Amino acid sequence: MIEITSDAIERVATLLADVPKGAERVFANAMNRGISRAKTQALKRTKQVYTVNNNALTAKTTMKMSKASTGNLAGFVSFAGTKLPLYQFKVTPTKPGTGKQVRASVKKGGSGTPFEDAFIADMKNGAGVYERLTSRRLPVEQLMGLSAAQMVGSPEIIDGLEEEVQELVNERIIHEMNRILNGYGG
Repeated sequence: MIEITSDAIERVATLLADVPKGAERVFANAMNRGISRAKTQALKRTKQVYTVNNNALTAKTTMKMSKASTGNLAGFVSFAGTKLPLYQFKVTPTKPGTGKQVRASVKKGGSGTPFEDAFIADMKNGAGVYERLTSRRLPVEQLMGLSAAQMVGSPEIIDGLEEEVQELVNERIIHEMNRILNGYGG
């Protein structure tokens, strides 16, 4: 969670006391810049940590963004979506019918976890990693990886992201305040 300190609020309010809604504009603009950075950096960091296919991640991710305004200084970014098929991560072999044991790695840097009874197959819903539920031929179940929300919410992603965005918001408060004091920004 990104916060603005009471010292910053007092300082900006004092310096912009003569500017109508000056402090509110400063904080709203700074928060909105931080929200935009959080949105872009979350996906970028996710792609750095996880072996997920970029197109699949983008297609299966729903992002909601609510910007701050002078009337409401709160804003947020949320990520949602369904779990991605395990096949959209690093999987070997990549083609069906090789007879080799399936290995999958969800995070970068790993050698992959072996799946004893899994196999690669082309089905109606596309290629994927499947496993039989019984000793019979059917039914089969597609193995799934993580959802975008699970990946973005992991400590490796969220901790560094909060620090980066907090730093940006603090810098932007100073920048926006100077902008208004110099006669720019309305």
